[in-house]
Amino acid sequence: MHRLLPMALAALCLTILHACAGLAVTEDAPPGTTAQAVVGPRLQFENLEHHFGTITQGKLVEHRFPFTNVGDQDLTISEVSTPCGCTAVLADQEVVPPGSSSFVDVTYDSAARSGEVVRIITVISNDAEQPEMELKVVAQVDASQHAGFMVGDTLFGPKCGSCHYDTAAEKSGQELYDAVCWFCHGTHRQGNTATALDAYQPAMDGYLRKVISDGLPGTEMPGFARNHEGPLFPEQIDSLVDLLHDPPPPPPDPEPGVEEEPKDGFDPSRPFFQ
Repeated sequence: MHRLLPMALAALCLTILHACAGLAVTEDAPPGTTAQAVVGPRLQFENLEHHFGTITQGKLVEHRFPFTNVGDQDLTISEVSTPCGCTAVLADQEVVPPGSSSFVDVTYDSAARSGEVVRIITVISNDAEQPEMELKVVAQVDASQHAGFMVGDTLFGPKCGSCHYDTAAEKSGQELYDAVCWFCHGTHRQGNTATALDAYQPAMDGYLRKVISDGLPGTEMPGFARNHEGPLFPEQIDSLVDLLHDPPPPPPDPEPGVEEEPKDGFDPSRPFFQ
């Protein structure tokens, strides 16, 4: 009994020393780290999502996403990609030392937009745990002050026409989809800034043709027909309707060990046209 008491006291003292050592490391560590340093470069954003709230159509809005390298090696940002209508600028450094912070500035242009808009910004780095991270901005665009305004006025005009108008020339079917539709509906019809597209029965042809031709008021879908100043002739619209009879092409196989998750707000099981 007398031998056990000194041994128990020694063990207790050792435990307290370890705890104190851990606290000392934590106080000196960069924000977001634990008592032990994170091995390798590690990208940590303060937040991954920002809501602009309701904005008037045509307004430019900005948001800054701060981040810190909480690892023990240099963090390198190799790419920041944005969808249509959005731009992102990395701070003045692509290499961020351990413990240092930087930011990504995102600007959203609400011209020719209406209703709820979601944009995903992709950040690619040498973070071994999560080399591709997604930032999300959301806005509710109020177009009430622009009565009669057509989304296509901007999408098919000088500012955006090189992507949404010019590329449609003399194309049909899958080639036409790959030229002008994938921006919003995804390369594999899985949804991007607009929701997913499924395979549709011939009974839906009339509705599909009308939506492609005339658009959907109050949304980002413009009328692509020539009578709406769009780029498509009737036979091109028919070719897209025929394409939508076929199942969407399968997405590419993910890299080994990487499990893909659907993006927030875009559920491939819920097609756009019901």
